[in-house]
Amino acid sequence: MAADGLIDQYVESFRRRVRSRRDRDDLADEVRDHLLTARERFEALGVEPHVAERRALARLGDPTLVASLLTEVPSKGSLMSLFLSRHLPAMSVAAAAAWIAAIVVAVYGQTGMVVPWTQEAYLVSSAVIGLACLLTTAVLVGLNVRATGELDTTTVVIAAVGALATVAAALLSWFIAIWLPLLAIAVVWTLVRAWATHAGSRPFTVVMLALMPLLAVGAIVATVLGQTMPVDTELLSWSILAGLAAVVAASLVDVAVRVGRRTARAAVAVAS
Repeated sequence: MAADGLIDQYVESFRRRVRSRRDRDDLADEVRDHLLTARERFEALGVEPHVAERRALARLGDPTLVASLLTEVPSKGSLMSLFLSRHLPAMSVAAAAAWIAAIVVAVYGQTGMVVPWTQEAYLVSSAVIGLACLLTTAVLVGLNVRATGELDTTTVVIAAVGALATVAAALLSWFIAIWLPLLAIAVVWTLVRAWATHAGSRPFTVVMLALMPLLAVGAIVATVLGQTMPVDTELLSWSILAGLAAVVAASLVDVAVRVGRRTARAAVAVAS
């Protein structure tokens, strides 16, 4: 094996875990330099080269954990992007709670299935749905920052799409053909970009990638039917909204748990 064989393997493993970041080559070079320097120091103390190499690797730690530590701090961006990246678990839980609340209030504010419809109930439900979209957009921005290491142009575009969905949901929550597809675009786009970071579990990601487009199409169909045919689509529209809220809330909880565990492991590693 070449002198730097184990180090090369480590660096390549590390590079795969940060491949979605634009600064991945710089990060990999820094890791390599650190390992080579550590190996040279051990050798200067009289340690055999192959032993020195293994000690340098052991001292740095698992490449997955090192990559996770780096995703905690974006390479570029504002304080807001740093905040969104670091507080993903809390924001995800808050967004999930908002979506669960949206399911309940939408029954009263978007339909007359339980009690007669009132404008007050509609305004409350619109506010809750808008809040859920806003918090979800914040989570999406945080996931994008963690995936790429910076607040890049694509992340800004995704944030803008999420903001449009938020405004549309708050002002026209009944018109799900507008805000739901916009939110679906932001979610799917983010999931594709964040795939390499394992922010959420693979099963949840696959389910979301499959369901979000279907829910978006369903929202458009329900709205068209309600506007062009003499049929009551209240139940259908609420069912689509509830389905969206349920899958997004479940995915957000999954993100909160996985990112929270990863952050905790990283904190323990730093402390040790």
